[in-house]
Amino acid sequence: MDLNDLLQMILALILIVFLANFLLKKLNHFQQPAGQVITIIERVQMSKASSICIVQVGTEYMLMSVSDSQNELLKTFTPEEKEAIQQKLAQKQSAAKVFKSEGKAEKLIGLAGSQYKNMKAQYADFREKGKSRR
Repeated sequence: MDLNDLLQMILALILIVFLANFLLKKLNHFQQPAGQVITIIERVQMSKASSICIVQVGTEYMLMSVSDSQNELLKTFTPEEKEAIQQKLAQKQSAAKVFKSEGKAEKLIGLAGSQYKNMKAQYADFREKGKSRR
């Protein structure tokens, strides 16, 4: 077994690990049932071992305290509070989508600008080589 065979085996192993990781992430989305009854809407870490979260159970929204030793229901939201929470979440999601799309546009503009600069530099080099040959 020579060095070439060893490198091929290492590359194949790396490829298999990355492929397995990718497939497990994709399969995880299919495993979660679409009609879950309990959903954590938002969680805020209060300390290393405790957090508070808004939990949706069916159609109700509840504020819960979650820690290593116990979980406690702090409040059940009224329909008006539930509506306000849903509106804030929708605003947050739409703002995140806009920010994400702006980031993509900036990356594309930056990429195009850097490609333009590279092409301009290559053209200048080409012209200099042409002048030096004369």
